[in-house]
Amino acid sequence: MKRMPRAVGVTVWALGTVAMHAVVPFELSRLGRRAGRPGRTAPAVRGAGLLTVACGGALMAWTFAAHFEAAPQGWVLAPQLTPQYLLRSGPYRLSRNPMYAGQAVVWLGWALLYGSPAVWAGLATECAAWARIVRWEERQLLERFGDDYRAYLADVPRWVPRRSACR
Repeated sequence: MKRMPRAVGVTVWALGTVAMHAVVPFELSRLGRRAGRPGRTAPAVRGAGLLTVACGGALMAWTFAAHFEAAPQGWVLAPQLTPQYLLRSGPYRLSRNPMYAGQAVVWLGWALLYGSPAVWAGLATECAAWARIVRWEERQLLERFGDDYRAYLADVPRWVPRRSACR
């Protein structure tokens, strides 16, 4: 069984994350400026946007760290996209989809920072895509992990942690 070495996985994840969740929003923000409609946001809103980006990035990093820890020999290279393990620790004890939630928070931060309709549209598009992808992934995980995943579905919410889980 071939595996992607951890160093390669970290590099690919880091580059992909920056490309998709920093470069793309920046380029989208430039669309309005080229069309003569600069995004105008108050300094406080821009500051809140940067803080929001940082929080989303921290959630994404915490999520990746959980995957890093769960795969000490690296990640299996297989045609199916579902992992070989079921994570229930770290951020996965609070939300079944902390990576997607972190990505949405990052995009929300960029939308606040840039004040660009194109970035807001990108956020909406991403969220709509994740909603569909998550339903597909859940079917795959049910097939792979069966009753263990059913129990996880019952215990952990899809997106937003329950108040009791945050105490």
